[in-house]
Amino acid sequence: MKIKILSSAMVLSCSVMAGGAFAAGPYIGANYNQLQYDNDDVDEDTLKVDGVTLRAGIEFNDFIALEARGGTGLDGDSKSTPVGTFEYDMDHMYGGYLKLSAPLSETIHPYVVGGYTKMKADVKYTVAGVSTDESESFEDESYGAGLDFNITDTLGANLEYMRYYDQDEEEISAVSVGLRSAF
Repeated sequence: MKIKILSSAMVLSCSVMAGGAFAAGPYIGANYNQLQYDNDDVDEDTLKVDGVTLRAGIEFNDFIALEARGGTGLDGDSKSTPVGTFEYDMDHMYGGYLKLSAPLSETIHPYVVGGYTKMKADVKYTVAGVSTDESESFEDESYGAGLDFNITDTLGANLEYMRYYDQDEEEISAVSVGLRSAF
């Protein structure tokens, strides 16, 4: 009896630990993002905006994938400065990326990602009671790194850092977590 229980436990633990490797092919996913907007002209504090990104891509093999993303902000953030108030609210973003992976095992795939992103956001300045409300577009080369964790052969989790925009005194980056499903 002990041998049956022990052998069953070993088979179960081995199957859980082995996980599954994603097969080459298409996938879709969604990530929760915490976007960080830095503007050196306004203040040294970072504005943090929650967002959601949908991802769709195709893996050609374990090492190379192409991915498209589209997302939106869920809320905005504001900061008071000595000269007034500054508010930031992301409307939408989209981009295309090349993803290069280096599988460490069947279940863990670290990667780097690079491409191009376009974003639109509402930016509002209030100085001495006078408000300036602008809709700004941000577009730039983007890059980042992350980890894909295979849970099964069709379901995976993801953790990522991405620098979407970095020009002049403005920077937009994000930390995200998500799930994806392979076809």
